[in-house]
Amino acid sequence: MEDIMKSVTAIVRTTSIERVVKALEHIGIKSMAISEIKGLGEEVRLNNPSSIHDRIELFVSNEKVDAVVKTILENTCTGLAGDGVIAVATLDYTVKIRNAEKLK
Repeated sequence: MEDIMKSVTAIVRTTSIERVVKALEHIGIKSMAISEIKGLGEEVRLNNPSSIHDRIELFVSNEKVDAVVKTILENTCTGLAGDGVIAVATLDYTVKIRNAEKLK
């Protein structure tokens, strides 16, 4: 049976990004994209309705997705509005640009 790949996107507070990256590396996740984003959500400030967060994007095997989500939750949850969100989606496939290798 083919290994199913998942796309995990997490939007987290900028104050937790270093902790999340170290924790993901600790469970063997070395490749990810991180970007700073501005968004609107439950966390609203009086003079600035948008907030700055970080977005982590990674592709993992189906076997690792639960560990990745758990790790992100353990290192970001404060119980307050603005903690962020995690989205998990199934990928049809990925392709390495370097050599056009189609990955599972």
